Parts: sequence; structure tokens; C-alpha cells
Amino acid sequence: QLVRVLLSEICSVEQNVKTIGDPFVGSGTVLTETLLQGKNFWGVDINPLAILLCIVKQGPFHINELRCKIDSLITNLTNSDTTTDEVSFNNIDKWFRNDVKMSLAKIKQCIRSEESLWARRFFWIALAETVRLTSNSRTSTFKLHIRTEEDIDSRGNGVENTFIQTTERNFRLYGDQFKKLNSLNLLNDDGYIKRVETSLDDIRTTNTENKCDLIITSPPYGDNATTVPYGQYSYLPLQWIDLEDIHDGMIYDPIANTRSIDFRSLGGSLKITDSEVDTLCELSNAFASYAEKLKSEPKDRLQRVTSFVRDLNNSLTGILNSLSAEGVMVWILGNRTVGGHEVPFDQILIELFEARGSKHICTLTRSIPTKRMALKNNSSNTMSRERIVVMRKTEAR
Repeated sequence: QLVRVLLSEICSVEQNVKTIGDPFVGSGTVLTETLLQGKNFWGVDINPLAILLCIVKQGPFHINELRCKIDSLITNLTNSDTTTDEVSFNNIDKWFRNDVKMSLAKIKQCIRSEESLWARRFFWIALAETVRLTSNSRTSTFKLHIRTEEDIDSRGNGVENTFIQTTERNFRLYGDQFKKLNSLNLLNDDGYIKRVETSLDDIRTTNTENKCDLIITSPPYGDNATTVPYGQYSYLPLQWIDLEDIHDGMIYDPIANTRSIDFRSLGGSLKITDSEVDTLCELSNAFASYAEKLKSEPKDRLQRVTSFVRDLNNSLTGILNSLSAEGVMVWILGNRTVGGHEVPFDQILIELFEARGSKHICTLTRSIPTKRMALKNNSSNTMSRERIVVMRKTEAR
């Protein structure tokens, strides 16, 4: 709802907006709302599971054909008697009971037998959620956190039913999106009429030629280790998905270990040089003041914040390069509390952009009482409010 309102309000004022971008596209909220606005979209993310979600959300919306494919797959699944173990990775028996592995293998084989790539991708998403719900990891947290032995042994199988229920739910959501787009005359032969490009990439290193007129994004609120470890969340599901169906030629191995994705995310590497700290202090007085406050705290606290801000700063050049002259940026941020001091990410971001010639338009604040994050973890307090920072690029790059 927030993104919808922001898009509607900004596009009513900035009437030349044709393409909207999101350099941290995540599960595709900005993408979905952009489609409903009838605009072009461009987005990247470092997480393959996020890109899979976005690829499916952008269509094509072959609703009737998909219904037939779902029915066919369920029939094949019901009749399948496979005993082949499709997946093997380090500690697999820690995360999956043997009967659960066999059930997931049946589902994977049935998905692989589907000839249409767009349909396989739809089914992979349902399998990803099924893996999450039926693994031995607790579902109350994004982190990989093993259940008790008693809990694992007492759980029923239910894998196939979970997959079928998830598939049917996703089909209803898919159908709802189709109806909305169709009612707005935004589909042609079940495909979205404007340009949509989402890719597995790192905004810090990508060289995009796509020029967005508006960027709306919500980057991570801090390093994944102490906020939301999306990489850990994605690790088990990605073990069961054919990665080539997501992206031709992975830019890295996202399932090499549980930290592969998080390590490549903002703040993933804690190696900090003195020159990097000095550079950030020169670019942002807010960062310099915060760093001074944390000098008496354990070293790792400032290290985590610094690594995140460094990586965020390194992403800004690619973001500005993707934005047209006088383009607008909307950043939805959270200011964490670390070491008893609130990290002023909103002001830090403003100053980092101003150092690159951009102009701060305004900052709005909203409460997020239902945000899916712990109010406190063992490293820091998290936040109950979000800041919406609006910037304008004022220098051709």
C-alpha cells in the first residue's frame, strides 16, 4: 500500500516518468505496483530466489494453460512412485528427514518434466515455500535454526499436501494479478505490454544502460547477520531448485554454504580499512558523529555499521548511473539502534548523495508496528519506524 501511494503521488507530479527502477528488488513489491501503473520496470538483486519471484510476477499470465498444467502436475505427483534422492548437500540430513527428502524429490522430478520454462518457474516458487515449511528449520525466524529433536520426530510428512496447497494459493494470487492488469488493458496475449527487466546482479558492480526516471527502493536495514538474513532464508529452498531455470550462468554459487548470499549483500564482509572509514567520515558528518559515539563500544559494533554504510555508499554510483537527469529517488529506510545509539541511516544516505550532487527533497516518517522483524536481537535494538527519504539527481552522469 505504501509503494502504491508513493508511485501514484509521484507520477501525478512527475508526469514524464516512464521507467521505474529498484536496485534491491527483493520479492518484487515495487515491480508489482509498477505494472499496475503501466510503466516500464528495471530491477536487480543479488539473491536468486528474489529474482525468481520477480520473474514469475512479471508474467506471462497464461491463466487457463497454467490451470491445466497444475492439474497435470498434481496427477503426476499422485501417481509417482519415485525413490530417487534428487538433492545432496552438506548437512542435508540435519535439515530434512529422509521421508521429507523423498517427497521433495518426487515434486522436483514432476516439475522437471514440465516443458514450459515459465510454468516451471511458477512451480519452483511453490516448491521453495514447501521446502521452508517442511524442513527441520524453525519457521519463526529467517535464520536457519534447527527444531528440537522431539519436534522433528513428531511432525507429520504433509509435504505433497503443502506443495499442492501452496500452488493453489499462488495460482489464486496469480489470477488476481492477471485480472487487475487485464482490467487496465495492460496485457497483450497474456503478456505485459511494457518493458520489464529483472536480473541477478550486484548494483555495486553492474554497468546498466537502462535509464530510470524514478527509483523506489528499500535496501536492507543493516548487515544481514544482525537484521534479516535473507541469504539463510533462501539457502534451503535454492538447494531444491534448478538454478539454470532462474538465471543463465550464475555470477556466483549461491548455495556453496549458508553465507554465500549474505556475504555478498550489503555489510556482508566485515573487512574494513582505515581509509574506508576516513572516506565515509569525510562524506557524511552524521556517520562521523555516530562513529565517535561508538568508540567506547565493542569494536564489532562499529565494524558492522561501517561495513554496511561502505557497501551502501559503493552502490550509489551504479544507482545514479541508472537514473535519468533530474530523476527522483525514494528510499524506504529504518534507523537501527546499535550500542545504545540510533544509527542515522537516513541522514547518512542524504549526505552521501549530496556529496554526489543530488538534492534532498524531504523525509517522511511512518510507524511499522507489524514489520516482520524482532524488536530486539542480541546485537542491537531494531526499529519500529521507517523513514522515507526523497532525493533528486541534479547532475547529469
